[in-house]
Amino acid sequence: MSARSATVLSSAQKSQRELEDLQLVVKARNGNQEALDALMRRYTGFVRLKASSYFLAGGESDDLIQEGLIGLYKAVRDFRHDKETSFRSFAELCVTRQIITAIKTATRYKHQPLNQYVSFS
Repeated sequence: MSARSATVLSSAQKSQRELEDLQLVVKARNGNQEALDALMRRYTGFVRLKASSYFLAGGESDDLIQEGLIGLYKAVRDFRHDKETSFRSFAELCVTRQIITAIKTATRYKHQPLNQYVSFS
């Protein structure tokens, strides 16, 4: 297989995945819990990868993963296929923004006492 045919195959696979994502998003918006679960499973590794790039003062890595999953849920809720972007690109933006917002919120001055606490146990 030549490099060109491998690129075409990769492009075809990418288009197929985008179509599957779009179908799952539409079903999830119409209340299909299985479709939402499928999207969450499909993108959980992606969310973990994004979350691993950040640090949350006073929190754990699982907290950032949860924030990323909230961003993914918002992506499902707000995605518009007529805007000519793939769901994956939109989801990446939503996940990243949600994680950064959580970090900014946690590191605000008024939260410093919570971030510098000492456990008695």
